[in-house]
Amino acid sequence: MAIFAHTSVSTTADSLQAGRELGQTLATQGRELELVLTYLTMNHDHAAYLRGLREALGERVSVLGCSAQGVVGRNFVREQGYAAGVLGLGGLGASAAMVEDISADSSAKGEQLGRALLAQLSAPPKAVVLHYDALCGVDPERFVAGLYRVVECPIVGGAAAHSFNYFSLRETYQYFGGRLLARAAVAVAISGDFQIEIGVCHGCSPVGVEFEVTRAEGNILYELGGRRASDVWEEICGSIADKTNQSSALAIGVPLQGASGALDYQVRAGYFIDTESGGVTLGPSIATGTHIMLHHRTTEDVVEGARQMGRDMVARIGSRRVCALLGFECGARTLPFLGAEGTLKENQELQSLFDESVPWLGMMPWGEIIPMGGPPTFHNYSYPLLAIVE
Repeated sequence: MAIFAHTSVSTTADSLQAGRELGQTLATQGRELELVLTYLTMNHDHAAYLRGLREALGERVSVLGCSAQGVVGRNFVREQGYAAGVLGLGGLGASAAMVEDISADSSAKGEQLGRALLAQLSAPPKAVVLHYDALCGVDPERFVAGLYRVVECPIVGGAAAHSFNYFSLRETYQYFGGRLLARAAVAVAISGDFQIEIGVCHGCSPVGVEFEVTRAEGNILYELGGRRASDVWEEICGSIADKTNQSSALAIGVPLQGASGALDYQVRAGYFIDTESGGVTLGPSIATGTHIMLHHRTTEDVVEGARQMGRDMVARIGSRRVCALLGFECGARTLPFLGAEGTLKENQELQSLFDESVPWLGMMPWGEIIPMGGPPTFHNYSYPLLAIVE
């Protein structure tokens, strides 16, 4: 059976109605759906949206997704106000699962999620799409490592998010069927007679300045080269005022030896800069003694990186048919850096490299999961793109 895919986006402010409209759009395509991925901005009443979506789709279709900083469709980017997007898929094997309280023994919870995914599949998975709550204290690297040990396939996706404002972080939501979750992870494993292609681009470049982590506790970096980490940040980025977030101009890169032997970096953003304690809060934990390379963002890195990623993917895909494209562009690259107009232009240029008939859905996460020539790893400032190819 050929793979069926259809996408749609909505800016309807009535959340229940938005869910109904998008669900009806998918339900009237004349093909049997197995899976619906959905993302929406935090302005929505998420429970009402899921209720409307399920009313239109019925109970047999797996629904999976999360809250997002923004939603991307064909020639569409929306990070403020009301936005929702769906991708419906059929003609493949899809296994959806969830796990709660992921901050408690993150590695074991990742393994638990992996076992639940495999239990529903009759063939090995080609890929797993993952979304999780990044604000609950989970160590994403340990969680993903546990999941990968079980599924042993590429994992791509990103953390659930809400509006870009570092000073009002509260909670994010994950969706599983009609359930609205928090402190959870949701995933879908896909299998069947198709192939996947994954593209990755980064929004940072190494600046040539290396440090040793001389003090760290969990995911809080306190000292670099014997100096307070916040002082290093301020020296490069300028003064960090009470209501000004300068942290996203700088990141650290943890060396990563790829399968080809080439050196790459796991890029990690500084989520919070505490000038009193000197600490810089990262997403995953970092060990004292780690050697890191400072990275800095530029517009050229972001825009040209997306173009090159698209060109590389098109070359690899060749004449094969692309059934659907899923994008996970880091929220720190988009509205707060490129701006609304720049983000739309970046995505339009990337989309123009692929046939305009290919269904496209994207979201802006807070932390991305990417396979880097081997096991999947956690990154910031990146843009992974997943293509399902026949």
